[in-house]
Amino acid sequence: MVTMTAAEFNRAPSAVRRQVLTSREPVLVTDRKRPSLVVMAYNEYLSLTTPSPGDPVAWLRMDADIDFDPAPVNIGLRVPEL
Repeated sequence: MVTMTAAEFNRAPSAVRRQVLTSREPVLVTDRKRPSLVVMAYNEYLSLTTPSPGDPVAWLRMDADIDFDPAPVNIGLRVPEL
């Protein structure tokens, strides 16, 4: 991943765009040596945010209500004798 400072980014934003589109890699922009933003191609962004049908994360995000009524569990805890 290419890294550049915020000042470099502000001087030449079109160069950052060209870099992203030609290399197909994101560009990390830092502000005072700390990461502040990432510039990436829109198609790459979509591939990260659109779940695939077999994606387990998408399954965990499902909107349907699930009836869940577990039975009480007795694990046998008791007060220790001193």
